[in-house]
Parts: sequence; C-alpha cells; structure tokens
Amino acid sequence: MTLHTALSILIGLLFHNHHALAFVKPGFGPTARPLLSTVGPRDPHTTIQYTSWTPQDLTSNDPGYPPIPDDDYIHKYQSNPQLWPVEFFVIAHRKRNNEVTQRLETQILVRKSANGTSKYGLGTGVPVTRWMPSPPSSSSEASPPTGYRFSKEPRITFDARNYPEFPNDAKESWTYTKIDICEDAFRGSKELEDPELENYATKIREELRNTLSNKIQSGEMESSSWESSTNAIVNTILDRTNSVAAIQGTLRMSGLFSKRTKDKDESSSKNNPRYVSLENDAPSPASLAQSARIYTMFPQMPDPMPLPSTSAQELKEEIVTRPSRMAESGRDPHKDRYGRVYTHISTSNVSNTIHGVYFTIDATNFSFLRNDNADDDDLVPPALDLFGTKEIEREWVSLEDLDVLEEDGRTIGTVDTKPTFISGFIVRQLVKEGVIEV
Repeated sequence: MTLHTALSILIGLLFHNHHALAFVKPGFGPTARPLLSTVGPRDPHTTIQYTSWTPQDLTSNDPGYPPIPDDDYIHKYQSNPQLWPVEFFVIAHRKRNNEVTQRLETQILVRKSANGTSKYGLGTGVPVTRWMPSPPSSSSEASPPTGYRFSKEPRITFDARNYPEFPNDAKESWTYTKIDICEDAFRGSKELEDPELENYATKIREELRNTLSNKIQSGEMESSSWESSTNAIVNTILDRTNSVAAIQGTLRMSGLFSKRTKDKDESSSKNNPRYVSLENDAPSPASLAQSARIYTMFPQMPDPMPLPSTSAQELKEEIVTRPSRMAESGRDPHKDRYGRVYTHISTSNVSNTIHGVYFTIDATNFSFLRNDNADDDDLVPPALDLFGTKEIEREWVSLEDLDVLEEDGRTIGTVDTKPTFISGFIVRQLVKEGVIEV
C-alpha cells in the first residue's frame, strides 16, 4: 500500500467519524475543573465508572498532575486561533410516556455510532473548519473531501509531532492541513439543494451572530480568559458566510427537516411535507440562537497515534482493543497525563478536539409526534450523512438508557457516558444548565 493510498483511506475514515461551546453564564457554561471518582477496585475496565465532567479550561494546570508544557498543542491552538476546529451540532429531545414504567421520560434523537467508539451518537456534527492529513509532497495534489476546500493561502498546516500521542519511535512525522466547508456546499445538486433550509440557516446564523456579539461586547458571558477566547473564536467563525452551510448541514443531518419518504414522489410541496414544517413547527431562528451552547470537546485519542500508513482494518482494531491495552499499560481512560478529563472516545481523527456549537430543539409538540396524531406517532426522522442521500435509521433513546440520568429519570447520572453515548457529557451538562428539561 502506498502512502498516498493509505492517506486516502485515513481521510475517508476521519470524515466517516463525524461527530464531536457555550455561552457560559445563565446558559452559557462554567469553566470549573471537572471531578472524577472511581468506585470499587481500581481496574477501570471491570467496574462501573462514576464520572463527572463540567466545561474545563484546557490550559489550566491541575494540582496533583504535571504542569501542562508550553508547547502543548492546546497552547498552540490558543496562540493561533485559526488552528481550532469548530463544529455545529443539533440535539433534538422530547418528552414521552414510557409504556412500561408509565412515567414521563426525556428522550434524545440518536443514531447508532458508525465508528465503534460508542454505542450511540448524535450524528449531526458538521465542521465549519477542520484538519485533513496533508498529501505527501511527492504525490499529486490531493483534494479535500466533497463540499470542503483548503482554508486559504498560505495554507494552514500543523505537524503531527505537536500531539502528545505522536509515536516516540516514528522515523518521520507528517502534517495536517486546515480545510473549510464551502459556502455553496449544498447548491447545484438536485439531491442536496434546499433553498428553504438554507434561508432558515441564514437567519439562525444572523441571530446567533448578533446574540454572541452583544454578549461579548457587554462582557456578560466571560468569566475567564479561556471562555473569552472560545467565544471570540466562534464569533469569528460566524462572521464568515460559509458558516451558513455548516448550520444548514447540521439541520439536514438531524433528519427533522427531511421530507417524508412516503411522499417523496409527489410533485406538490403540500403533498411532500417535511417531518418538521419550516413554516409551522420549526423553532424561530431567535429561539435556536438562544438555545446554543459552546463546549470544548477533548477526546481520548489512540496512544500512540497510528501512522498514516495504517490500514482501515487496523484502525478499527485499535478502537476495539484500546480498553484492554489501556488496562494493561495503566493508562487512565478518563484523564490525560495533565489531569484534563476526556469528553468522549475518539478515532485517530485529530479534529475531534473541537469547539462545538450545540443547538437544542424540543420536539415534544411537533405535529408529527403529537399523541392526537396516532398514525404518525411513531414516525422517526431519518439520519443522513452530510452529503449523503441514503436515509439511515434513527431512534429515540431515553436519558436513562444513555446513562445521562439515573434510573429515576430525574437525578443527574454519575456513570461514565463515553462507552454509551459520544455526546453524553454534553447532554448531561445541558440538563444541569436547564437547557434540556427533565
């Protein structure tokens, strides 16, 4: 296998992986150092893990751990904000009566995780800007994936040696190149073009831009330099018109605004309704902007980092065998060597350290889910890959089954959510902040 071929496989795997920021104050996210405790024997792979996470300053030293070195990649991201990957997500939730327990429960719309790092994922993450492995200098120019372009000239690159998981025995390094979503990513294709959804995304972007700008200018949201810089990075992203495409993408991937399969052969828009009507049911752009939260995702990466020549099968095997290898080596599955808590389990995709912008949508009263509409009561919007047209199955899963809440459906959970739900800690934080009511 040539290095160029291996890189092509790796790029495909990384984009198949997508996932993975809040206004901090009443509803915009604190920066306290997270807590983590283990109950029972020390072996983390044979006992239940009791874990707590809150948004954290990834540049802050933690007592009892070595200080974060000045050349840490997070410090480098902070010194050059253009290095940060930024991604948009939609989280749909609803209240439903559980037929077995006869108790009202809160459910999240999820899909089975495609990469094996967890059981469930949101399946709505769309990067505005992210990394891709750079093509070897000796090969012909490699193009970014569909819908993306290289950031700008001169191109922004980052050496793999900057990541702490870089293999010590590697004979040579490699680089990553920054890419951005194209402003016209969904235009010009009969299957993807959706002027109504693009217009809705445009309004959301303007509302969020104004909301965030006003809070930054007033100083209302900042309680730390980390928080201030994070909000400024996201605000800069929103100043770019291509951020509309990322917002449109996450709305599309949620499936909520898809047209129902059974009506797709109808030519009239009246007979071709979306699951959520943009005219009648969709949340106002202002309310979606108010729901937005910004959280920084910090992943448990493979250590050592796989080489670009690693095959797709070997990358999958790494994920499967990682827990046993961590147990054997004594690596903490919940924190890095500097005490920073992992939010999720990741593939070798370095773009999974991100500032994520999360929109929440309460689907409880959407017309296709209302109890008085019995025929449609069990309709579940499909999942879609970013530029895919094949519908993928979604399901409503309770916060208890996602390990976000305890079995009573009211108490904040303490079990580690990483193996069950990629965004479990994020959703748990949204419950804590009252963004998602239980």
